[in-house]
Amino acid sequence: MRQENSSFRHRLFIDDEEVLSSSDGTISFTGNGQLNTLNVRINNVDLQYYTLFNKKIELFLNESGTDDSVPLFRGFVKRFTPSEKDVSLYALDVRSVLTGNDGIKINSTDLKNYDGKTVGQFIYEIVTDEVNYNETVIGLDMLTDTDIGGKMTGIRGKNLDVYKVIEEKINTILDKSDYSKPLSYFVDVKEGNEYSNIVITKEKPLTNNPSYTFSYGNGLQRVSHKKVLPLNTVYYNDGRVLKYTNRPSGQTTTSINDIEDVAEARKMALEQILLAQQENSEIRIDVSKCYDIGLGNLLFLDVPDDNVHGIHRVQAKKIKFGKKGISCQLRLNKKPVKLSQYIQKQDD
Repeated sequence: MRQENSSFRHRLFIDDEEVLSSSDGTISFTGNGQLNTLNVRINNVDLQYYTLFNKKIELFLNESGTDDSVPLFRGFVKRFTPSEKDVSLYALDVRSVLTGNDGIKINSTDLKNYDGKTVGQFIYEIVTDEVNYNETVIGLDMLTDTDIGGKMTGIRGKNLDVYKVIEEKINTILDKSDYSKPLSYFVDVKEGNEYSNIVITKEKPLTNNPSYTFSYGNGLQRVSHKKVLPLNTVYYNDGRVLKYTNRPSGQTTTSINDIEDVAEARKMALEQILLAQQENSEIRIDVSKCYDIGLGNLLFLDVPDDNVHGIHRVQAKKIKFGKKGISCQLRLNKKPVKLSQYIQKQDD
């Protein structure tokens, strides 16, 4: 059975029951390890009388006009706002069970801790013991960290936010096979037929073959581009500073305050600079195909502008759906700033 307005291709399900009233909204894949969000407005005021909080919600985009077997978004309703004509829902992906006020918390002490475990082993144990004990909420079949260094050793505290612990560790791990061009990792979600799978993804080198090609005659609608000044100065250990090149265009700075060893702090400062130097531009493109492209994937832009022509990484994605159809914008190259990072910069 289809929605009331046949111009809607997408299908929306709440708690496995299809919502047949018309709807429109936005899916944001913010990137940089942040949770995916769904904002949807449903033309049915009676929904406000249902128990919606923490109900499973799935959106199938059906880009090709036929029904998809895997939802583009799956998560849990975290907020709903009724009005005279409709109800607006706000949902987060399944990683929300690991973070925030509603997420599980852990204690890690000298007697009971996660020392020696890899990030993947830590995630597997927490999800298995604390989340999936009655049913599979987060899939673990795609979880692997065989090529990821770093251990969860030294984590201590009470009522720790699980996802923040994971993110803090992931942010310190780099693939330095090519030391001048290190590759970072991020935690992501890949949707399956039955449940969402948590994964650890490594950025692909820009020397790899791209998975997608866009041009103005092939799915590309609009391009905007701006140069950015990447991180080139890091302050560490009470006033020491690492400067990258002679910084002819000015400086952008950050600081490292929690590493006492001077050599280790300087090493980390250099790694952060080399990582940021690969993000010297920000490109946004509007596309009319490949709405299911995953974060971290490479695409080739076949355009005449030399500043844009070439291979780029997908860092974030926003999709709007509704009566007017579907639109998709991709953000390339520069990682989105996390809200917590922005707040920290303002406080400094």
